[in-house]
Amino acid sequence: MMGTQPEIVFIKPKHGRKVPIPQYMRDTQEYFGEYLPEEGLQVQKTLFWIRRKQDDDIEEVSQFYTSPIVQETSDTAKTKLKKAKEETQE
Repeated sequence: MMGTQPEIVFIKPKHGRKVPIPQYMRDTQEYFGEYLPEEGLQVQKTLFWIRRKQDDDIEEVSQFYTSPIVQETSDTAKTKLKKAKEETQE
């Protein structure tokens, strides 16, 4: 019998809200901060996050949504990795 995979969602705090990260996430080193970052976070959809959404503290956003700052950072990281690979091959 196969188990079901946990649903993964991308969430962001509603404007002006500080949403604490649950202790289990900090204990398992999935996330090191105390609060949900403004740019959002990919998490397993648990009862904790469902309740935060019902309380109107968070919003689910498209997994492909990234703010320009986050996208720029990831593009820069990809460029650095590509350059590092090229240097090691030379």
